[in-house]
Amino acid sequence: MNIAAIIIEIRKQRKMTQEDFAKLFHVTRQTVSNWENEKSYPDIKTLVEISDEFDISLDRILKEDTKMVKKIDGYRFYKKVFMGLITGIVILGIFGGIYIGICKMQHKKMYDKVLDSGFTNEYIDEDLIERYQGFYALTEDGVDYLVIPKSIGKYELDTEKFYLFARKGNKDLTIIVDRNRKIKLALYLNGGNIEIDESGNIIGELSKTKNQEAEELLKNRKKEILPIIDRALELWDSINE
Repeated sequence: MNIAAIIIEIRKQRKMTQEDFAKLFHVTRQTVSNWENEKSYPDIKTLVEISDEFDISLDRILKEDTKMVKKIDGYRFYKKVFMGLITGIVILGIFGGIYIGICKMQHKKMYDKVLDSGFTNEYIDEDLIERYQGFYALTEDGVDYLVIPKSIGKYELDTEKFYLFARKGNKDLTIIVDRNRKIKLALYLNGGNIEIDESGNIIGELSKTKNQEAEELLKNRKKEILPIIDRALELWDSINE
């Protein structure tokens, strides 16, 4: 005799309605109806309560209703899978939250260094916005020192250094300090750039024409260029330390 037949038999013997039976075990009448029609089965806790309430051996119920036992085992299996999935999602969410928190802290710390070094990206004057092109900027003695915001998002880790530009005049003199702290002097008036060291000496081989142009520029403006290089490197160190 399966559990459905046992419940029906109990009710008939005790002249109970499905509603009466449902109240005993804190379920709905529809739930009892489903049990009796084998659309669903009581859980283990309810089976124990039925066994105790009506003095029916739990062993008898389980042995006689193998179909229900298989269903219960299936429920338990899927419950474990479901709980494992939920646990995995929770763990993933925790680690995801930690990762996002680290990224946001790193991002804030990264740009705080730029701001603490005297740069700003808040400009009231529209001419300044156009001149600085949305970069973090610091102007000293007629020289614009610019930090390019990174394309990296707030939720991505970033270990790369900032680039730094130093511009004077109508962009005729631009010094670039790259992520590796190498210096390049851009010759916008003649198209192209050269790489120089901290002393303002040319690094690498250039064409004859370009070499003459570069040497002439350095000769005429070396006293002007070297202090800008020193300051650019100092600022680069302060934002990338």
